[in-house]
Amino acid sequence: MYCQICGSPGVAGASQCAICGGALAAEPLAEATLVRESDATGGLIPYKNPRALLAYYLGIVAMMPLIGLPFGIAAYLLGRKGLREAQAHPEVRGRVHAWIGILLGGGSAMVWTLVLLLILVSLAASW
Repeated sequence: MYCQICGSPGVAGASQCAICGGALAAEPLAEATLVRESDATGGLIPYKNPRALLAYYLGIVAMMPLIGLPFGIAAYLLGRKGLREAQAHPEVRGRVHAWIGILLGGGSAMVWTLVLLLILVSLAASW
């Protein structure tokens, strides 16, 4: 079984593609007959990879003081999952968004952890 939209092989007995939700056919379709989804964003926004997209936005929020630490951790973890998804299924895209989430989230989490530790050490030393 092969998807009539994206051309990927489907699971035996399934009626819809697990990747894009298109109908499955018994024979693989020729490349010219595959229906391509229109992408109004030009491929810039990885809407098929929500983890990578969310990691990107959380990575940006993670740079904010006081609230950055939990958002940085979440951005890092979601970025890793989004990157795995993009590597397993190249048609979902989102590698760059996932990497930005990993780098901004991980970096911000380390910076805010260090700042928090320095504050705690200075408070402990002043007592």
